[in-house]
Amino acid sequence: MKLNTHDRTPRPKNSKLVKGLLLFCWLLMFSIFCLGSFDCFYYAKSIAGGLSVLLIPILMTAIILTQIKDMEKAYIEIIDDEIYVVDYYLGIKKEKHFTFSDITSAEICIGYSHKVKGYRLNFSGMRYIIFKNDNKYLFKIIALPETEKIFKEYIR
Repeated sequence: MKLNTHDRTPRPKNSKLVKGLLLFCWLLMFSIFCLGSFDCFYYAKSIAGGLSVLLIPILMTAIILTQIKDMEKAYIEIIDDEIYVVDYYLGIKKEKHFTFSDITSAEICIGYSHKVKGYRLNFSGMRYIIFKNDNKYLFKIIALPETEKIFKEYIR
């Protein structure tokens, strides 16, 4: 059984309208930086200033898209008594293997909590199940009714 770490399983697809609106909003935001860059090029006669103003949205978009893609690819796979946790950090795959006997406790924490390690969704109402071996952090998964049902014997 394969479960997404940060989203429902199976992951719902965004419609073309939503993707189009997100692209339109990104273009509007980028156009503001283009105007600022034009001001630096034309009025201030600063090539370095204009290029640095253009680099701000490009770098921010790259960082945010990398985090989003990493969170979309993260999953937990349960095979018999083994739990395979696959996380991505900056596009690099990190795998961990646990058994159900390694888990001694689990608690549900909000996404803002510092107990939730790694990438996490930090908006209102988002909760994660944190699995521990004594007090040592093992892994996390989003707290949804189906994941709570699978791991109910470990949750306090």
